Amino acid sequence: MTASTTTDAEQGVPADASALSRYYTELLCWPTTIDPSVGEVRLGLGDTVDALIMRAGFGGEVNHQLIRSMLSAPIIVVPGGPDEWIFLTQPRTPMRDSTIAHLVSLQVGWKKAGSTIVLPAFGSAASELRWLAQPNAGLELPSWAAMVGAVRRTASARAW
Repeated sequence: MTASTTTDAEQGVPADASALSRYYTELLCWPTTIDPSVGEVRLGLGDTVDALIMRAGFGGEVNHQLIRSMLSAPIIVVPGGPDEWIFLTQPRTPMRDSTIAHLVSLQVGWKKAGSTIVLPAFGSAASELRWLAQPNAGLELPSWAAMVGAVRRTASARAW
C-alpha cells in the first residue's frame, strides 16, 4: 500500500517567484514586486498593507492577545538570533508621540511607508523566512490600531 501525498503544486500553492507574486497580488490584492537580482517576492508597505516587527517571544504573547480578541494576522518568521516576527496589518494610522515611544521601548518597530519586505514562499524550511500564520484571502487584515492595542495590552499584562 502506498501513501498518498499532495505536493504544493497540487494544492494550488505557487512554486516560482512570478507565480508566487501573482498569487499574492491577485488573490490577496497585495502590491508585490519581484526583485530580479535575487528572485524574491517583495511586498510594498504603506498603502494597502503595513507591518509591525517584534522579537518572537513577545510576538507569541501578542498573537495570543489577538486571538483572545478574535483577531488574527498573517505572521512572517524571520530567522536569526533571536527570531523576529512580522505581523501584517492594514495601513498605518496616525499615533500619538506617547504611543510611538511606548512601542519603541517595547522594541516593536515598523518600516517606512513605501519600503518593502520579502514575502516567504509556502512550505519554507524552519531555517528560512517562513509563514507562521499564512494569509487567508477570506480574512481581512487587522487594523493598525487593533494591532498596536494588542501590543500595548500584552505589555501592560506583563507588568503585573
